[in-house]
Amino acid sequence: MTNSDLRQRAQSIARLMDEADEAKQAVAEAIEDAASAGYTKAALRAAIKIHRLDPTKRAKHDQAQLDLVLYLEEIEGRREAAE
Repeated sequence: MTNSDLRQRAQSIARLMDEADEAKQAVAEAIEDAASAGYTKAALRAAIKIHRLDPTKRAKHDQAQLDLVLYLEEIEGRREAAE
């Protein structure tokens, strides 16, 4: 490990961090653009996050959502009326 090696590694990491900052800014701008077209930012972020899940995690998420709806219907008495 030399000073030159460390310097090169640090510069490479700094470049990657700069690229990540630029990507974050581009994402924020794209979300703002979608919001100005009438989309809800929070819902859009949530939908994209769910869409990007791997199949196992997506299946768990989907099941949890089904359970949530079922429990809420039961708690609010809507489930009995639907049956």
